[in-house]
Amino acid sequence: MITIVLNGKKEELEKELTVLELLKKKNIRPEVVTVELNEKILGRQEFEQTIIRNNDKIEFVYFMGGGGSTQLPSAVLLTVVESKER
Repeated sequence: MITIVLNGKKEELEKELTVLELLKKKNIRPEVVTVELNEKILGRQEFEQTIIRNNDKIEFVYFMGGGGSTQLPSAVLLTVVESKER
């Protein structure tokens, strides 16, 4: 049994899992979520080999665009800000 903090809440898992296994267990499609593990954002290519261990802190972050607004979705705004700083 291991204990993790998932989106700010303590949770117990039967055993260590990969990030991809945890996403499947939670019925979350990998292509719609950004995963932060211990304050490090993981690339999707890392989900299958990254193992979640005891006391790890995981955040699942979803970017959603609004409807009917003239503003760009948050994910697009983040990309624009990041590219201007380079």
